[in-house]
Amino acid sequence: MSASQKKYKKAVIFGAAGFVGINLAHALAAQGLELICFDQVSSSEWPKNAKVITGDFSSVPDELIEILDQAYIFHLISSCRPSLTTMHAADEISTDLVSTIRYLESTKNRDVRWIFISSGGTVYGQQDIHSIVESCSTKPICSYGLVKLSIEGYFELYKKLHHLDYVTIRLGNPYGPWQDPQRGQGIVAALIYKALSKQAIEIWGDGSNVRDYIYISDATNGILNAAFSGESGEIYNLGSGSGKSIVELIDTIAASLNLEIPVKHTTSRSVDVRRNVLNSQKLAEQTGWKIQVDLHTGINLTAAWIKEIS
Repeated sequence: MSASQKKYKKAVIFGAAGFVGINLAHALAAQGLELICFDQVSSSEWPKNAKVITGDFSSVPDELIEILDQAYIFHLISSCRPSLTTMHAADEISTDLVSTIRYLESTKNRDVRWIFISSGGTVYGQQDIHSIVESCSTKPICSYGLVKLSIEGYFELYKKLHHLDYVTIRLGNPYGPWQDPQRGQGIVAALIYKALSKQAIEIWGDGSNVRDYIYISDATNGILNAAFSGESGEIYNLGSGSGKSIVELIDTIAASLNLEIPVKHTTSRSVDVRRNVLNSQKLAEQTGWKIQVDLHTGINLTAAWIKEIS
């Protein structure tokens, strides 16, 4: 099914006030879909014609449940971040996993397609291969990844038992406009912000950990391609396919912005995997998606946006 042959005319975003959610909302609006944005709080950055529903995801608001017919449902909500601690693991399971199951139960006999945005890094854990494909083993090393993987499992179960239509997207490290550089999440935006404000950059460990960074427009295009053209029940990696160590990323930012960036090293974190580079060939082959924005261009576009809001 191509983008011009969408099955539904309505899209609902769970977690629409976040960085990916805002960008996805604009991408969906550009597709001409009726758009419903749901989150705990509303955002002034949402498209003006979007219907807004605010509430607590875990309370399963009636107003939200009522509109979940003949719709693409994009599930971006996560109450936690990758962390060394298991202190909030029970809350993560209750808020994210249990709540998701309640929504699956509410939609198991309804005409919808779910698009679950999982984690492209933490579900795979430590891997000693150059490029990770979807068939690689999953061995999370933090509660965040384990919860994401558990949610994936329940989507699969609901498809087997109730023929629920869904696709899962294991997203890499997106960056770009609307990513708050001061929230501590999103290393590219944070590094660019510090570079522009002439702050020293702190690196955990020796900076040799390798990650896959994808510009947000490529990420949202990949999400839409999977939503409109992906095969039901499939898992799709979504990343740039090109890895950079933290040191290489800082060097690329410095070169792209023509800046000197002071660096200091601190203790490494065991929650960080050594290498995570996603192979997105499956998504490309099945939907025609491809990368459009290279890292140098993406850094400059992100820097321009940060300058604009600063």
